[in-house]
Amino acid sequence: MSVYVTIEDREGESLSEVFELSELPKHLPQQGNCLPFVRETADTMFNWLQAPHLLAELDKLGATNLPIAASKELDRLVKLCRKYTGQNEILIRFYGETGRVE
Repeated sequence: MSVYVTIEDREGESLSEVFELSELPKHLPQQGNCLPFVRETADTMFNWLQAPHLLAELDKLGATNLPIAASKELDRLVKLCRKYTGQNEILIRFYGETGRVE
């Protein structure tokens, strides 16, 4: 299963290409303030105020020994987040492949 990522404005309009994370979700930490909530079974979003915290956790994850495919996905995700961090009223959205947990 996968998680799909995009950057949106506050009206939900996509500001970036949607791309798939198929390997990285398997390696996300269970501890932290942001990454534990990114799941294949639920949708998650982080606003512009939370983006620096998300980036800090992604940087910490990048310092670990990830498999090559997961590392490439992480690099792409970090680049996308860095591009938009600091811009007001953006949302970093993660859509779980199986949608919301009921």
